[in-house]
Amino acid sequence: MYLVFALNEALVLRATADPRVWSVLLLCLLIADFGHLYSVRDVGLDVYWRFWHWNSMYWGNLGFVYVGATMRMCFLAGVGMGHR
Repeated sequence: MYLVFALNEALVLRATADPRVWSVLLLCLLIADFGHLYSVRDVGLDVYWRFWHWNSMYWGNLGFVYVGATMRMCFLAGVGMGHR
C-alpha cells in the first residue's frame, strides 16, 4: 500500500501542476488512509491514541498513516499554499 501511495504521489503529482489533479488524487489517498485506520479498529479503540503503547508494527501501521493523512488534509485545506 505504501509503495502504491509513493508511486502515485511521485509520478502523478510530478506529471502535472494542476491543483485540481493534486486535490483529487490526495483526496482519494486520504479516503484510503481513513479506510486503513478503520481496518485496525478490531484491536480496540484505544490503539488510535495510546501511542506510548505502540510497538514497531503500530508505528508503521498507524504512525505513518497519521502523518500522511495530516499532510494530505493540510494540502486540501490550503495550509501553506498562499492564495488558491
